[in-house]
Amino acid sequence: MPKSAAEACRGTLWFRILLREGALGPGKIDLMRRIAETGSISAAARTMSMSHARSVKLVAEINALGAGPLIETRSGGEQGGGAQLSERGRRLLAVYDALEAEVGTAAAPHLAELTEALHG
Repeated sequence: MPKSAAEACRGTLWFRILLREGALGPGKIDLMRRIAETGSISAAARTMSMSHARSVKLVAEINALGAGPLIETRSGGEQGGGAQLSERGRRLLAVYDALEAEVGTAAAPHLAELTEALHG
């Protein structure tokens, strides 16, 4: 069934949180999720079509946000390197997900109104 113009053009809301220590938004959160999934900064970067250098820079920025590391890394060697979210990093993701869900729910009627105002 074809969508109406309003349904086809419905907006998406994303947000960035500005902290004293830096910014946290969808890009860094996505990188954290992919590191959790892959166990590797390099592998996470590849899934995002991001350079390794950029991902390492973002990991440093992410880790600078908290009182302790949000992403823990281990150097290569016989066992190979890797990365994982710390307990603090897993908690941050859970809180961000809850905030994102609440913001999305609160914004949904307003996004529909915006779409209607633009295309209705």
